[in-house]
Amino acid sequence: MLERVRRFLDVRPGEGLPVLLTFLYISVVVASFLLAKPIRNGLFLRQYGPYALVYVYAAVPLVLSIFVPIYTRVAARFGARSVTVGTLIFFSLNVLLFWYAFRFHPFRLLPGIFYVWVNCFGVIAPVQAWSFANSLFDTRQAKRLFGLVGSGASFGAITGGVLARFLVGPVGGAVNLMFVLAMLIMSAAVIVTFANLRIGRMGLARRGRPISQPFSETWQQIVSSPYLRLIASLVFVIAIATQWTAFQLSVVADERFEGNAEAITYFYGTFNFLTGIASFSLQLLVTGRMLRSWGLATTILALPLALTTGDLLILLIPVFWPVLLTNAFDQGLRFSLDKASYELLYLPIAPGRRVPIKNAIDIVVNRVADAVGAVLLGLTTRGFVMLPGLHLGVRGIAAVNLVTLSIWVVLSWRLRREYVRTIQDTIHRHRIDTERDRSGGGEGSAADVLRAKLSAPDPSEVRYALDLIEGQQTRRWHTALRPLISHPDADIRRRSLALLSAAGDDEIADRVPPMLRDPDLGVRTEALLYLSREAHIDPLRQIQELGDFEDFSIRAGAAAFLAAPGRSQNLEAARMIIQVMAASPGSAGRRDRIEAARLISTIADRDLMDLLPSLIGDEDVAVARQAVLAAYGMPREELATPLIMALGRADIADEAADALARLGNEVVPVVAGALRNDYLPAEVRRELPSVLLRVGTPEAQQALVESLLESDGTVRHRIIASLNKLRSARPDIVVDPGVVELLLAAEIAGHYRSYQVLGPLRAHLKDDDPVLEALRHSMEQELERIFRLMALLFPQTGLHDAYVGVRSSNTAVRADALEFLENVLKPELRHVLVPLLDSHVTLDERIELANRMVGAPLENAQQAIATMLASEDPWLKSCAISAIGTLQLRSLVPQLKEHESSSDPLVRQAVADTRARLAGDGRALLQPQHPAPADLDTGVGAG
Repeated sequence: MLERVRRFLDVRPGEGLPVLLTFLYISVVVASFLLAKPIRNGLFLRQYGPYALVYVYAAVPLVLSIFVPIYTRVAARFGARSVTVGTLIFFSLNVLLFWYAFRFHPFRLLPGIFYVWVNCFGVIAPVQAWSFANSLFDTRQAKRLFGLVGSGASFGAITGGVLARFLVGPVGGAVNLMFVLAMLIMSAAVIVTFANLRIGRMGLARRGRPISQPFSETWQQIVSSPYLRLIASLVFVIAIATQWTAFQLSVVADERFEGNAEAITYFYGTFNFLTGIASFSLQLLVTGRMLRSWGLATTILALPLALTTGDLLILLIPVFWPVLLTNAFDQGLRFSLDKASYELLYLPIAPGRRVPIKNAIDIVVNRVADAVGAVLLGLTTRGFVMLPGLHLGVRGIAAVNLVTLSIWVVLSWRLRREYVRTIQDTIHRHRIDTERDRSGGGEGSAADVLRAKLSAPDPSEVRYALDLIEGQQTRRWHTALRPLISHPDADIRRRSLALLSAAGDDEIADRVPPMLRDPDLGVRTEALLYLSREAHIDPLRQIQELGDFEDFSIRAGAAAFLAAPGRSQNLEAARMIIQVMAASPGSAGRRDRIEAARLISTIADRDLMDLLPSLIGDEDVAVARQAVLAAYGMPREELATPLIMALGRADIADEAADALARLGNEVVPVVAGALRNDYLPAEVRRELPSVLLRVGTPEAQQALVESLLESDGTVRHRIIASLNKLRSARPDIVVDPGVVELLLAAEIAGHYRSYQVLGPLRAHLKDDDPVLEALRHSMEQELERIFRLMALLFPQTGLHDAYVGVRSSNTAVRADALEFLENVLKPELRHVLVPLLDSHVTLDERIELANRMVGAPLENAQQAIATMLASEDPWLKSCAISAIGTLQLRSLVPQLKEHESSSDPLVRQAVADTRARLAGDGRALLQPQHPAPADLDTGVGAG
């Protein structure tokens, strides 16, 4: 029974006690205030009449201007929670002093002083209570629970109304009700004390300490923030509108009950009781659902629109009942739907800054508005002692108040947009900080680190830096490399000179000739090759003078010399030498082949281009890389095919992609055809989208869009990621939303299906089992593809920030990201996606939701493994094949046959290992170690 109640109220495990204590705290505070209000109204109206209210309205801000600075300093010193308890005890003792004064020493100003005191209490105590609630729950919890927590205000309204209605007679009048009021306020202090002890130990206390700062700094923060300015403006307008609405009721109540204090107290008690019941029902049954389904954007408009309706009725029929109905709207909605919505506005503010800002707005701005409203109210009614008024009645006040209500509606409409923008700013800052931390300070600092390594005294660090620089098509490192040709380490001298020579650096020309006499043969060879290419020096003469050069350097130097323009140029002889070098076999001919590739790029002779395909496909990585670099320098369409095949080699994939992209639109049809070719190796096809991204033309974008329905999950992931980056770089490129929406629906359905697969496997496999790890990794890719596809549909909505936010370990950031998504996504998308991201939705709940949405639930591990086998992801499929052996699922053995001839070696090996395991081969008893899938770009958009 309790579990059914908990699920109905949507309270998660661990939230019960905080919710209960917060509910009780708010309900007691509101009950105290709504008990004090009838007492206050009855005593004041009997003494002065309703039109004297303008004086006490104006006096409240003056009193608070003295109290608030003292309260702020004490709270900064002793902590907000301790001061909250002290404040409640102080207020309780105040009530006893008022009772004593009314009973034994009454004087003319006493009802007015009590009225001001009640208003101050009605400002400070609820602000403290809701600040307490804000400190316990993040944005997502607040949106789910504030409807329930806020129902405490409605319950308090009922309690206060009952006490005022039924005790005013038995206790001997309005004055003696103050004893009950004092006990209520003291009980609130007891609740907060208990909460401080219990919730503090449970670890649910405030996330971040309040920042102690002068009020001037807090006010400057409010003024400088568009969002906080809107909240302050809204509070100012609300205070005036609700003050005038309450004043209308005071006028008609005084007329109806002819100033009788007990009758007025009884009336207000009955009114509070009935509106409290309505408010409690609304809060418990409607508020939470409305906040979850429609969000803040709708609920924040409910109260101003209701009050506008009421004032229009008063304009038509200016009598008691329309005024009563308007105030019922005010009290019923203000303590339920509106209060929960309003408190949500503060949650995007950093927890440490939230308390001083909330106090400044809710206490100071609110009471300044009371003073302004009192002055305006006095001027529109009977004026002040020395200043006459317009003598407007209830109808005139309603007409003027309609202007204030119109401003309220406009501010609420603007706030809902600013609320979303503020949350986006929060998660955007988190994303930037995350990327900064991940990159270690960014590109500039990485370059600085590399330069530092080039000048490091440790040769191993210098060699590491040279490893990173080799193969880059840039001159940015020349300045740092030039000193290294004099380095004590021969290998560093040789490699530095080779890099500078390959890049055609002529700044070192006068330093190279002496290097022909370097003690190291490799250095002498690089110097000879440099002089042959750059200075056109006859290598044969240099060899004859110096001797001791390797054969490849003699051939390379001769070919470079013969190919150089001038009287000695003989291209035919140079071609023959290079052809012989390119055909040099084995490891012994490695340097010949490297130099052949380098010479081809230098000579740029079309007849030599036929040598590049075989060199690009060379088994030696250094040879293949140099050939790819040659192809980059001489883009030719006939080199597209060997370069595409080179994409499958991780060591040279980036260089090959750059070389292909140099062909521009000419290569797009070739790459698009290769992308659709299922017979190409998977590692080749996965790199093809990056080529189209580098081309970056509308034709390349169209080729990516046409391949969106690719069955291989990793290839599809790369296609979507490339489209994201291309769309970010070229916002003018249009993507067909129909295709994207179709794929998005399929991806979301696939992600739900993965949860169905995960369900049965959890019971049979350990949490760190490779099969479960593979499935979780696949689900991470699915989720990233979902966000990337949404970024294509809604490029300006900050989905990159939201993706980083929902994956954050910071619960507050994750909650803000989910709240942002709920406000920017279409309802049909929001309802299926947010449950997949909300950490408060358990795995079992997601599986249950998947069974409802996708259908065909998976009942056992055999069905789950069969579903994984149908996947197009080779890595996931290989893990499923291994699970057949681990779980001894012999009924699935026949399905292994179709995977024995798979094009993916990982799948073939998994089949062999599983067959050996099922046959009892001891060699296969260990769980096969599956390599991680190819690294994927993370983030959405240009990330």
